[in-house]
Parts: sequence; C-alpha cells; structure tokens
Amino acid sequence: MESFPEYLKKQREERKIQLSDIAAQTKISIKLLEAIEAGDFHLLPDTYMRAFIRDYASHIGLDPDETMNRFTLHLSDVNAEKEERDAQPKEIQSEVTAQRKPLVFTNTQKIAAGAGGIIILVVLSYLAFSPGKKPRNGLPDIEKAEMFDRQKFDSAYDAATKAQSDSSRLYLDATDTVWINLVVDDGKTYDLLMKPGTKLDFWAKRKFNLTIGNAGGLVASLNGRRLPAFGKPGVVVRNLTIYKDGTIKQ
Repeated sequence: MESFPEYLKKQREERKIQLSDIAAQTKISIKLLEAIEAGDFHLLPDTYMRAFIRDYASHIGLDPDETMNRFTLHLSDVNAEKEERDAQPKEIQSEVTAQRKPLVFTNTQKIAAGAGGIIILVVLSYLAFSPGKKPRNGLPDIEKAEMFDRQKFDSAYDAATKAQSDSSRLYLDATDTVWINLVVDDGKTYDLLMKPGTKLDFWAKRKFNLTIGNAGGLVASLNGRRLPAFGKPGVVVRNLTIYKDGTIKQ
C-alpha cells in the first residue's frame, strides 16, 4: 500500500505538474515541496507543514480537506509505529538495531548532508521569529515563502455571521511575521501566515480559538477593545480561546 507522500507524488506526476510550477504559484520553496513528497515532515512544525500540504493539494487539483484527512491518518500511523517500537523491551530494540546494516556514505553524500543541515538550521532560525530581524536582498526561497499572506476566507460564512447582531469582531494586526491557526465557533478554520502590517477581521457568534507562532508580533482587539498581549516575541501560544464577552482562557 502506498504511503501518503507516495500518493501525493503519484498524483502530481499523473497530472504532469512540475514542482517548479507549484513553487511559482504557492511561493513554497522547492526544497520544502521535495520534503513533503519524501515524507520529511519534521523539517517544519506540523502546523506550517499542514498549510503547505493544503496549498500543494489545491494546486494539483486534489480536494484539500480529503488530503488533510489522509495526512492526519498518515501521522497517526507513524506515531502508532513509533509507540510500538518504544514499547518493545530494550533487549529487542538492541537486537533490531544490531541487525540493521550500517550506512556507508560517500564523500559526496557527506558534503550534501552537511549542506542540508546548514539549510535546515537557517530555516529553523528564521522560523524562531527573531525580533527586529529585517529581510535582506537575495533572501533564500524559504524566507520568500514566508513573506506572503495565506488568507483563505469563506465570504459567504463571513457575510452570514456579520449579519447577526450578536456577532463579535476579532481584529488582528501583525507587527512582525506571525503564523496563526484560528478556529471560529468550533467550525471554520484558517491557517494564516501574516507579514508585518497585515490587518484582518474575523467574526464569530460565540468564540475564537487560536494557536499563535511569535505571539509578541500580534496585536488583537475584540469589538474595538484592545486585548492584552498574548505572549512575548518568539513564543508559541497554543489553544487560546477568546469568548464573545472578552474572557480569555488557555
């Protein structure tokens, strides 16, 4: 049975779509697209990778929601296998390890691995949201990929919600590059990459649930009233709930 990464690559190749085409349209670097097809999801936090996979699926003509369900099942299988291995007695683990054939790398492979490690460090350093970091000319692909707005809104939903007199308005203002996962009323979900200066409005009848990367780079207001800071620069805040009466719980 083919794995999730194999499924994605097969679907892309059957449609005769090049990775360069996807990169040009989505602004996701080819290195990260290759990582997706190789199953190297550990190269970025799960939340970022989910947003990239959704864009990948949309571009090659797959249903994004169905694709994300496949991805969730894939992660579940991977975690289950890991837990099964971890649960084995140490003697068995040692025996399995001893039976594995040691890997022998050529000089070229060693150089390539070293270069890959440097690239990963650069990516992770950027994603740490260092305060005050300014973009420079000749940015690597990954940095360019981060500097666009991933805004996918359901206008019909928003219009219907705004029409309700009891709806609450959440206003978000990014002062630095910020990633946000936002769930409105336990339903509509948004995965957003906001660059500095991006301002967005959301409406809900009951509550908003957020996970924020670089919490110090986001200013928020509810119904015109500014909310307390969610965290310091570089901090990831998870499962933060803002209720329509202004109550905030985590």
